[in-house]
Amino acid sequence: MGIYFNPGNEGFASDVNSDIYVDKTGLIKHMNKSLGKAQRCIAVSHARRFGKSQAAGMLEAYYSLGCDSKELFAPFEIAREPDFLVHLNKYHVIHLDVSSFEGTYRDDIVFGIKKILHDDMKKSVPDIMALEYPIATILNDIYEKTKCQFVIIIDEWDCVVRNYPDKPEVVHGYLQFLHDLFKSKEAKSFLALAYITGIMPIKKIKNESALNNFREYTMLNSKQLTPYFGFTEDEVRELCHRFSMDFEAVRTWYNGYLINGIHMYNPNSVCNAMLDHSLEPYWRNTSSFETINDLITLNFDGLKEDVLHLLSGCKVGIKTITFGNDLSAIHSKDDALTALIHLGYLGYDAERSQAYLPNYEVATAYEAALETGGWQEACDNGGTESG
Repeated sequence: MGIYFNPGNEGFASDVNSDIYVDKTGLIKHMNKSLGKAQRCIAVSHARRFGKSQAAGMLEAYYSLGCDSKELFAPFEIAREPDFLVHLNKYHVIHLDVSSFEGTYRDDIVFGIKKILHDDMKKSVPDIMALEYPIATILNDIYEKTKCQFVIIIDEWDCVVRNYPDKPEVVHGYLQFLHDLFKSKEAKSFLALAYITGIMPIKKIKNESALNNFREYTMLNSKQLTPYFGFTEDEVRELCHRFSMDFEAVRTWYNGYLINGIHMYNPNSVCNAMLDHSLEPYWRNTSSFETINDLITLNFDGLKEDVLHLLSGCKVGIKTITFGNDLSAIHSKDDALTALIHLGYLGYDAERSQAYLPNYEVATAYEAALETGGWQEACDNGGTESG
């Protein structure tokens, strides 16, 4: 089987067999409840290194016809669900990372995706329709031939929207491609589940409706899916016991994301701390913290003062509703702070509508960003308490 069409379970097997694996297979039971229903389109936007791609690999291993994952999932939570075997490895799966197409097919990303996917599908379905047909028509033809529906998983779905603000024709063509996948007449037949991940929530684009049928789960509100992205406090406590790490110290460094009343930790940082037996700003080494400086130095009334309050350990009031989910269109202090929440650089107290600096790790990143941005007084006053 191909890499993009009906992939195997090697990626998830690698995750399971790594030195640290925390069982997040309970996410699958929520996906199974959505299969084939009107609510079958799901969009997850969380900060980088919060487990979105690992979850996508888990879903492909569970649903894909290209592998047998029964034994792989047997030790985990999902195996105890009554419908575990009903959906296991029963679907055509398409799994794409859109960002991987930008380098080779920058001038025509949609063509690149469609061509590589078509070539991959042809290996399994030799009499596939020609590349010139719309993607929905091709997928529906495969569905009619095989009587097997599709689970479509797309990582970094929003990179085209984020990276081509000056090329509306590219964005429009890409959104039309997504419309064919998820909202065309044929999709009602061939699509069992759509699962897309991105950094930012879905941007509302005038006259575009490709994704308005998606249920969204974000850093502001991820509802019942909250425990499956990031590590919960109980999971971190268990890891600290296993690796002989001081829980309170780890808590100070990495706790702070309060989502739907649950304290969540950045899993990338926690795993590195456990394996290295060292508390360090790991996320800073894997994320583009230039974004912090770009946003906090915008010339909006009150923004500088709010950042200083945040660095001193205080919370600041924020209105998140005005943000248009577009990093290239920040129009106010509230927009800038809301963007930082979605990117994971601030925490959010939904009950009080307040933003805060989540933990010591993120505080060190602000200090580094501010030093390059000429805010020496902010660095001098910077606090490291979590809100």
